[in-house]
Amino acid sequence: MLYQGVHKDGEKIAVKMLYDMPGLDEEQFINEFNNLSRLQHPNLVRLVGYCHEIQKICIEHNGRYIFAERIRMALCFEYMPFGSLDKHLYDEYNELDWKVRYTLIKRICKGLKYLHEELRPPIYHLDLKPANILLDENMLPKIADFGLSRFFAGNHSQITTSSIGTLGYLPPEYTERNLISDKFDIFSLGVVIIKIVTGPKGYSRSAEMSPQKFIELAQENWRKRLQATPMHLLESYSKQVKKCVEIALSSVEADRRKRPSIGDMSENWMTT
Repeated sequence: MLYQGVHKDGEKIAVKMLYDMPGLDEEQFINEFNNLSRLQHPNLVRLVGYCHEIQKICIEHNGRYIFAERIRMALCFEYMPFGSLDKHLYDEYNELDWKVRYTLIKRICKGLKYLHEELRPPIYHLDLKPANILLDENMLPKIADFGLSRFFAGNHSQITTSSIGTLGYLPPEYTERNLISDKFDIFSLGVVIIKIVTGPKGYSRSAEMSPQKFIELAQENWRKRLQATPMHLLESYSKQVKKCVEIALSSVEADRRKRPSIGDMSENWMTT
């Protein structure tokens, strides 16, 4: 559960309370704290503090009063005034114009590139989705919620028995064989990009038609929306829409070996 709080220096903060949550795993709290404490990037949420407190409480049990331990855990983050990205993607024609969406996509990719290719050992997020992407006062994105993320030193793919991720953002190699790798995040990122460009139902629509048809549909919809835009900008934006959808579709390939790396994706943005 998230609360708004105030740091001792007067700064607004977001407080993620974890106590009394069913199924809470203390190891997950420690994992998220350890991962967050390493991160230094403008497109990753910044950890500003934490609380881990054990209280002795008196409770009645089988007619007797006994003392039990209650663990209270909280993580404190920089405050994100525009909330999570999913609140802004209720359709493809809401208040987010194309320039904002394109910036969101590029910045999310920068954050993921830092996790995958600039950290040693790399961190795989394993639950990338719009609800875990927060927006600051300038509508710039920051990847959040690292409770399921993992370090991957040496072997960059593993079989897991853990339940991770969110339905709709899970790659087939995980749902079928419990395999996780960097391409898990790439698949999730592809779904996120499709939803940013084409709205929350875009990913399901993409499965109903050929890639080329879906790309053309996305371009046509944005051309209609941007019809008042000067022609030179309209052509540039249309190319960006095409590039985004092409990259996103390659990222959700069923065969993980055909998906690009985050480095490949980042290089592609340089050409648009």
